Amino acid sequence: MPKRITSTKFSQVKLAQALHKKRTRDQERLFIVEGSKELELAVDNGVKLHTLFVHDECLQDEDSSAVYHKASNRVEERCIFNVTDRIFRSMCYRSSSRIVAIAHNHDVRLEDLKIVEDAFFVICSGLEKPGNLGAVMRSADAVGAHAVIIESPVVDVFNPNVVRASIGTLFSVPVILSEFEVLGSWLQQHEIVLVATSPDAGTNYTDYVYPNRIAIVVGSEAHGLEQRWLQYARDAVSIPQHGQADSLNAAMSATIVMYEVLRQRSRLPLQQG
Repeated sequence: MPKRITSTKFSQVKLAQALHKKRTRDQERLFIVEGSKELELAVDNGVKLHTLFVHDECLQDEDSSAVYHKASNRVEERCIFNVTDRIFRSMCYRSSSRIVAIAHNHDVRLEDLKIVEDAFFVICSGLEKPGNLGAVMRSADAVGAHAVIIESPVVDVFNPNVVRASIGTLFSVPVILSEFEVLGSWLQQHEIVLVATSPDAGTNYTDYVYPNRIAIVVGSEAHGLEQRWLQYARDAVSIPQHGQADSLNAAMSATIVMYEVLRQRSRLPLQQG
């Protein structure tokens, strides 16, 4: 059974609380994984666990208990603790969680990616909201994209709200940080066609025929894509709008275009047969 902790002064509890801040996450190269679904995906995808905390109710819930037993085998030096409700809430962002882990940052580099014939990447440039970034990751996982690449990051990838909004898909889809020049050279080197999303583009996103090797790029919520991306992209597509709003939510726009890529690819064998 895990060791019982009843004080917020315990070092591992203080560390978990401190990891709410980006500065601590960067210094320690650790972050918080909160919730059963998120933790299970982290474990299944090889994320290394530093510490595991369980609520009193965790072992009474069938789903949470199963995740606990899976995760407990992956924790360094059996650093596993049972904490009171008060302490647990001090470490969490949401009240429904019953299991929380401190995990090690997992870094993926562009050069680590295997480029396949139907390579499909999603590039986020300057996204500002954790919820939107997490939602893009979740959609990328759903459509089978090979990676999410973040250029000019504004929000920390390991922000607990990103992890939560992604429902753990941060761990199932490679997430890579890159700079514009490096990313541009990499796209050229591997002959990956870049398609920008812009409300001003003249081509409807459903009329465009997406190539085999494709990267779609979406911009920030407030300002859209920077001009350098629009100039660099081979093509640009837009999503028709008939209301008074001038743009869609960034994550929604990315998801719509991602699913069009998937739709076209799903039909491709029938068109060729």
